[in-house]
This record gives sequence, structure tokens and C-alpha cells, in this order.
Amino acid sequence: MKKLVSLALAAAMTFMLTSVNPVPNFAQDRINLDKPLLMQFNDKLNKDTVYKDIRFLDEKGNEIPVLINLKSDKEAIVIPLYDMKDIKVSLDSKYKQYKASAYEGETVVGDASNLKRLSEMSQRQNMVMYDMMPAAKEESVMSMDMGNGAGEGDSYSSTNVQVEGVDEADIVKTDGEYIYYLKDNQVVIIKADKNNMKKMATIGYLESALYPSDIYIDENLLMVVGNAYNAKGSFTKAVIYDVTDKSKPVVKRVLEQEGYYVSSRKNGDNLHIISSHYVYDYGEGNLVPKVKDSAVSSEYKEVQPSKIMIYPGYPSQSIIVISSADIKKNEPSKIASFMGNADNIYMSKNSLYLTYQESPYYIMPMVEPKIAPDVSRPMIWPPIPRETQTTIKKFAINNTLITYSAQNKIQGYVLNQFSMDEHNDYFRIAYTSDFSMENKGSSIAVFDKNMNKAGSIDNIAPGERIYSARFMGDRAYMVTFRNVDPFFVMDLKDPKNPKMLGYLKIPGYSDYLHPYDENHIIGFGKDTVEIKGNPYQLGMKISLFDVTDVNNPVEKDIEKIGDRGTESELLHNHKALMYDKSRGLMGFPISVAKVKPDQKQDQWGFPQYGEQVFQGAYIYNVSADKGIDLKGSITHIEEYNPYMYSYEDNIQRIIYIGDTIYTLSNSKVVATNLNTMKKISELDL
Repeated sequence: MKKLVSLALAAAMTFMLTSVNPVPNFAQDRINLDKPLLMQFNDKLNKDTVYKDIRFLDEKGNEIPVLINLKSDKEAIVIPLYDMKDIKVSLDSKYKQYKASAYEGETVVGDASNLKRLSEMSQRQNMVMYDMMPAAKEESVMSMDMGNGAGEGDSYSSTNVQVEGVDEADIVKTDGEYIYYLKDNQVVIIKADKNNMKKMATIGYLESALYPSDIYIDENLLMVVGNAYNAKGSFTKAVIYDVTDKSKPVVKRVLEQEGYYVSSRKNGDNLHIISSHYVYDYGEGNLVPKVKDSAVSSEYKEVQPSKIMIYPGYPSQSIIVISSADIKKNEPSKIASFMGNADNIYMSKNSLYLTYQESPYYIMPMVEPKIAPDVSRPMIWPPIPRETQTTIKKFAINNTLITYSAQNKIQGYVLNQFSMDEHNDYFRIAYTSDFSMENKGSSIAVFDKNMNKAGSIDNIAPGERIYSARFMGDRAYMVTFRNVDPFFVMDLKDPKNPKMLGYLKIPGYSDYLHPYDENHIIGFGKDTVEIKGNPYQLGMKISLFDVTDVNNPVEKDIEKIGDRGTESELLHNHKALMYDKSRGLMGFPISVAKVKPDQKQDQWGFPQYGEQVFQGAYIYNVSADKGIDLKGSITHIEEYNPYMYSYEDNIQRIIYIGDTIYTLSNSKVVATNLNTMKKISELDL
């Protein structure tokens, strides 16, 4: 297959780089196209023929793909579709009298014909992508404003979030009196009376074709977000309920935006939802996404191309839609949209950052365009990237108003949202260079408020990749891994001159780093053993790191759980952690595997997978002085079968209200006394 692709690539590039028409006077008509241009002509422009009348060529006469918007009958805004910094460009135009200057305004798609042009160009190019990077893991690290959001002395726990004051959706929420639980495509509202739990209501979604994935709770407002399908297409949908009467939830408002659900955040009273709409053109189908807000109308409206932003770089055939609504006011939601993708998001109180990865790929033309291209000059497509690069887009947040601020790129890929952080108006990001090529290690880059690079630390642990990262004020912590776990400490106090302070090499690695205090960090990951030069996972490992001496960090305490085959959702989802520093309390779901003493290795000397001996949750006491101690365990399985994993009885989340721990699985809710770790009651679901 790859051989065929390579042959197709060679043929495609031969076509694309063959000049048909003579090249104009390149030196005379040279123009700088690395940024959008405002071009002013003496003659009137013809909208219907502007792409024939104004062309941009490289040195060999290949046409450069651009988007052109007419600002007036004699002015045009020209937007390069690819990164043109290293490509010399000349203007080939019937209009000989013109002025060109950098355009500093907002660049948009413009109209439906331009959007159709983008769609056609994408189909003509029709890239087949072979992503050679290791799959990015979901949310395995915390970022620190000391905003862990997991119950700093509150009477009940809250979702473990990234930034204090910016809520993240989850499948379980509590207001201290009721529990809201999303399970099996329905939301169950439970009265959290430890002695007499009661199911108050169940909200189902089979008839509405909504497949919910997230919920929020804010006083008497319940928000349910997910993907929905109807005759109009596939949509991201948010339903806001008034749950003043817990037994009778009432729909208050419905928000819809065409495309699949990417992520969301709740910043104060404002709900921000991000979706991705793939642009396709089937017959007379609409290219633009539709949106609807029941606070305004029961009808869908289209996002106008004149409102869809586009930026120079590698364009996408997708449109990102960001909707923002004040859930406590019946005011129309606001929409921001742009051509592009969104792999990871980070939101502070005042900024939103979206990243998307551009991977190495081959090009194989497969689909003939519906509109025959003008072949008088072949179209040049972007250079095939030799390394993965990631684009970072920054947006400013002002209540429900989200506006584009700036963007930049890094040469590498980002693990997840927690590899990003904003501190004192500087944006910090941890990333690994292309692991499929010559791995140069990892980096931390610092950008100012305009996304200009201020400083960086590069070539960290060549040949290894980031497993977790953590930003705590003026410091950054990073775990990379190949055979051993280097734990790095970095000083970011001077954004223009960040420094490596110290590191610690230990067996295993941490998937997730959680702050304890400014001098202690808890790492959750896996223990490993090296055999014949290769690392092998063993059981789960919890490490308490002491960074009081930043130049010489130490692993102050270790807790090892089970053997090879032990797993926890916490290792790939930070929301699975229950944590309360004031009580020195933490807990997480776990499935423990054990290997018999005489069966630790197979006949070739490699570690064996163990048999499952426990499925439930572990609760720990943790302190800087005493370290990590197991307080107790909770399971929902009454008759245990070591060979069977129980999906229905698998504990999804752990919360506490007062001195009671509530564990939730698909089958039941169990209330446990926090002090005695004795079961109080249970409620079948």
C-alpha cells in the first residue's frame, strides 16, 4: 500500500511541479505572501473572474493556493492558504497598477463560493494521511493554579478540574445534597441521604436521539451535553434543565450546533461548547454549519461564511464552532467559528487555547473535481512536512464573547490539554518532537500574550517522549520515559530564560501528576522492569515527589499496587480522582491483578500478566510527612470471580459528602462511612 502511495505521490508531485505557461518577470513582480495582503488596484475587479485575473506563482510558475475577498470594487484581501515563509512568490495579474500592504484585520472565508472553492481544493488534493506518531493519551496530567477543584476543605467534593474557577464536564456531579449521574444514555438524579438514598428522577434520551457524554450542575440548573442526530444532520446538543423540583426536571433551553462534540467548559455562568463540522458538498447540500438557540428561535440558522475566520497555515476541511451562552440569562448565545481543527483545549479565566496537530503524510490524488480546474497553470500544494507540527490558536474570553487573538506553531506534538498552561499572561506548553523521525527529545516553550515566542528549553531527554507534565506557578515538572522515568524540574520564573534545575531517574513512569503543595507532587503511573534492554509494565505505582531542593528532587514515598495487568481509569482520566488535601484524602477506581509467586515470569523470562483479584476503589490517606497509606477499599461485587471483569459493577466515580463516601457504578450507588470504611447503604440503579 505504501509503495503505491509513494508512486502516486511521485506522479502527483511531477504534475504539480511542471510549469505550462512561461513564468512572468519574477524579480519585477516579486511579492511577499507570508501574511494576508490588502491589494489596491487602479482598475475595477471582477468578482466572477478574480481568481483568473489575479494569480500568485512560485519560481517555477506553479500557482499558489489563496483565498480572495473583495473589500471594494478596487480592493482585495488575499489570504495564503499555506505557510509561505520559505517560498518565493510573484504576482501574475492582468492588473498592472497596484499597491500591496500587510492586512492586519480579521480574515474570513467571505462567501459561499469561497467555501465551495476550499472544499473543491481539498477534494482535489485528497490527502491520505499515515500518522506515524504514537496516539496521544487523554488528559493524563494536571496543570496547576493550585486549582485542582477536587474539594479543598469543602463539605462535598467537586470534579477534579485543571483551572480553578473553570469547570469541566463529567459523568458525575453533586451539589452536596443530590447526586447527578450520567449512565447508559440517561441521567439519574439521586437523593444523597446516606441512610436512605432515593432515586428522584431519570431523564432518558432514546426518543430525542441525543447521546449524552457530559453533565454540569449549577444550583438548580442541570446541563447535559452530547451528540444528537436528526433529519437535518448530526449536531452537538446541550439541554439545560431546571431541576428545582428534583422529581420533575423541566427543559429550560436547548443549544445546538452542527458537527461532532469536541469539548466544553463552564466559566462562571457561561457555558462554552466546541464542536467540529466537516465541510462536504453533496449535490446542493449546505457547506456551512447550522446552529439553534431555543432562547431565540425554534429554527436553525446558518453560520455565514462572512463570519467564519480563516488563517494562513495548513487549512482544514472542518469548521470549528464555539458557542457561548449565559445559562442564567435568556440572552442569545454568541458564536465564533474558524476553518481548522481542535485536538486539545486549554481554558483559563480569560483565554481559550486550541491546538491541532499536522502530521507527516503522503499525497494521493483520487477524486476528480466537480468543477474542472484551470490547468493553464498547475496548482502547487503545500510542502510535505518532514516533522509533526502543532498549531496553537489563542482566543480572548469576555463573558460570552470569544474573539481571536493570535497563533503560533511548535515543531512537535502535544500530549494533552494539561501540557498547556497560562501564568502571568504567558502561555507555556510542553511537547515532544516527531517521535517517528529523529527524535530530538522534548521541549517547553513560553509565549507572550501576543503568542510571540519568549523562550524555551529544548532537547530534553532525546529519544524519549513526554508521559506527563505539570505547571505550578513559576515551575514546570515533566516525566519522560523510555526505559526509566526521568522526573524533570524546570524554572520558568524568567519567561525569556527558562532553565533546567534538576532531575531524578527512577524505574517506571507517571501518567498523571497531581499537586500536593508547592514542594510535593503526587505521581500516578506504572512500575516497570527492564529485560533485555526493553521496559515492561508491572503494577500501578504512586510516587510522592519532594522538590524542596529543586536541584535534587527525591521520591519520598512509594505505593505499589498489584502486578502486570493492574489498571485504573485515573491513568488516562484525571476526573477519576477524588482528592481533598485538607483531609489528606484521595481515592480512585482500580482493577488489581496479582501474579502467583512462582509464576512471576514466563519461560522466556518476561513478566506475566496476573489474575484479577479485586475490582472497585482504593481510598488513601496522604501527607507530606507520613506519605501514602491505604485507608481502605470499596467494591460493588458481592460474589467475586477472579476470571471475570464486571462492567456493570465497575466503579466509575468516587465522591464524598460530609463524612460519607459515595461510589457509583452502572449497577448501584454505595454509601460508605469515611472514618470506619464500613458500608452504610446501597441503592440499586
